[in-house]
Amino acid sequence: MKLTLFVFALAVLAFVGCKKENKVTPSGYEYVIHTNKGGTKPKPGDYVYFHAQARKQDSVVFASRAQGQEPYLQIPKETDPQQPGRMPSPVEEVLNTLGVGDSATVYIKVDTMQQKPPGFENEKVLYYDIVLTSIKSEEQFMKDANAEQEKQNAEREKVLARAPEVTALVAQAVKDYNSGAAAGKIKTTASGLKYTILQEGTGKPAAANQLVQVHYYGVLKDGKMFDGSFERGMPISFPLGTGRVIPGWDEGIALLKEGGKALLYIPAELGYGATGSPPAIPANSELIFYVELEKVN
Repeated sequence: MKLTLFVFALAVLAFVGCKKENKVTPSGYEYVIHTNKGGTKPKPGDYVYFHAQARKQDSVVFASRAQGQEPYLQIPKETDPQQPGRMPSPVEEVLNTLGVGDSATVYIKVDTMQQKPPGFENEKVLYYDIVLTSIKSEEQFMKDANAEQEKQNAEREKVLARAPEVTALVAQAVKDYNSGAAAGKIKTTASGLKYTILQEGTGKPAAANQLVQVHYYGVLKDGKMFDGSFERGMPISFPLGTGRVIPGWDEGIALLKEGGKALLYIPAELGYGATGSPPAIPANSELIFYVELEKVN
């Protein structure tokens, strides 16, 4: 999936034309340091967090910021019996030389890679721009990871507890839709998507290419449930407007802001069409979804 260019803390374009001395990693990969603030470098065993983009010259193919995620890795310990003879990656080698706020570009010859990544089949060099955002000790990393897991477990329990409430809400929505009682509350877009906003969100609006997290409960027009996130306790995440979900979802979620809740009445042509999604969704099925936009990255 091709993503739009994101802005680094120091934009890559600002580096163009700057004459900086190229360096070489111990494994022989060429790289250049763009920013060196002279800060503390990571120690073996530390975890480093960074943002990165892979590009061909100035055309970006992948950007971690556009994905809404901050990659991280652990700097290998000097002796790791679990990974004897392990060769570090060029990115790992360069991150090992950076401090917080420092940035660099690694030049990776595509023909040296075991498999050419999508978008670089006809390229000679993959330019990998990185900026190191934070460093954590192994002890702090484990402490934070445990705290985050506890937080996620608590949130999951809260969502699971709401499942009966949501089931009842959708059952009533189906009844009102089929009887015509909901007609005055339903709006229709030019594509034929029908929707009712139940709660206006107050957060960021959803827009194309942004990563969104959505809770949902989906039923057929007869009220038969075929899928939902509330019984799993975890929302679904996807980049909006990129065809990763059915067209009715790409259009419907884009109508919301963070915190928004809505009912989507999706005709077959904006859902799974004439083929359906056997065995749960028959051909030419109209679908009804209750959705909550949890987060926009």
